[in-house]
Amino acid sequence: MEQKGIISVSIVEDDNRIRAMLTDLFESEKGFLIDQVHSSGEGAIEFPYVDFPDVFIMDINLPGIDGITCVAQLRERARASQFLMYTVNDDDQRVFEALKNGANGYILKSSTPEQIIDAVKELTLGGAPMSAHVARRVVSQFRSAPTENANIDGLSDREQEVLTLLSQGLLYKEIADRMGIAVGTIKQHIHRIYSKMHVQNRTEAVNKYFGR
Repeated sequence: MEQKGIISVSIVEDDNRIRAMLTDLFESEKGFLIDQVHSSGEGAIEFPYVDFPDVFIMDINLPGIDGITCVAQLRERARASQFLMYTVNDDDQRVFEALKNGANGYILKSSTPEQIIDAVKELTLGGAPMSAHVARRVVSQFRSAPTENANIDGLSDREQEVLTLLSQGLLYKEIADRMGIAVGTIKQHIHRIYSKMHVQNRTEAVNKYFGR
């Protein structure tokens, strides 16, 4: 896991060329550590992890066990990890399904190396890289679900406001700017939200808040 500013990354990609490109990118970039590299979803699921990486970069269209199923299965164990889907098309229904099943965001395979690096950094800072139209679909899906089972009794109005902005994929700094308070205060709110809701990350908190 992330230590002393180093972000550990695991790559799950069946295309040899793309897998090598991603591996070279993160090996050459300061502040990152390649944790594991897998050529299949089966390999990622069956790997005997001691510690899970900070970020999984997951091809969505893997043969055999696909990226969506892989995320859903790994999410149960890698509760603190972030999952970044790696896809050809951001208008694909499969992207939406991946986000519903525990992915934290996605990046297009046409993205530049700088955009890939930025997306991984954004995830570790509490962001959720995705296009606006997909984000709207995700939030709409959450809000259409019943909320009577959501554990929000202990949340203050301010904490519920923070959680709503989290659900829109905003970064901590963007939430702070929107609310007119310091980033450190936002982090304190989020820490209390996670503690009160008995969750460990943004995805779990948003899912629980909107009753999924």
